[in-house]
Amino acid sequence: MAFFGFTPSEELLNDIQTIIEKKKSKEPLYPLRDKIALQMNEEIIDTLLTELVRHLPASEKRDTAEKLAGYVKSTVAVLLKQLLSKAPNDVVQQSIAFSEHSLFQDPQGYFKVGATLDAGLVTNLKQSFAEIQAGHGVNKAALAELYKQFADASIRHFMLDFNKTLDLGMIKRKAADIGAAAVTKAVHIAIDKLIPHMNKDELSAIAKYHDGLFFH
Repeated sequence: MAFFGFTPSEELLNDIQTIIEKKKSKEPLYPLRDKIALQMNEEIIDTLLTELVRHLPASEKRDTAEKLAGYVKSTVAVLLKQLLSKAPNDVVQQSIAFSEHSLFQDPQGYFKVGATLDAGLVTNLKQSFAEIQAGHGVNKAALAELYKQFADASIRHFMLDFNKTLDLGMIKRKAADIGAAAVTKAVHIAIDKLIPHMNKDELSAIAKYHDGLFFH
């Protein structure tokens, strides 16, 4: 199995494990579901973008990554707050199942929150990271494409698949799809602005940082 996964904060991991344990409980579970959804999205954006910015040398590209992180974070948070609402526990069960499917253990046994990915995509990304870190040249256009595929898979999982667990009406469903499409477009534009124009040091910083987020 190939997957992407980040180390959740202690609070997020604890909340996910708590809601899984309480899934048969009679107490309303939607407040904890909502807290997990908002926290999970904040942490994935921090892992993929905000932290990445810290690893990049100061430049226009770093500013682009920073702006993207801010845009995605606010768009997703606003959207989620519109979509999340009071729900009976039988509806919340779908979101709990989603949280269970998003919790993995890495080869060392540490818990990660993430999504399964196409094995070929992970192999190609890891190979590109290894080549960059070994000081070899890399096809930047091909790397940008791999990042777009990864972005699409992440958005599909964390936005579209999660939103399906919320039992949304038609208007909210449309809003959810529009939100996901807007985030996809912004991420693709940023990838095209970033990856093909990165120098050796910047590519090396990305490879080193992102390599630890992908697992076979």
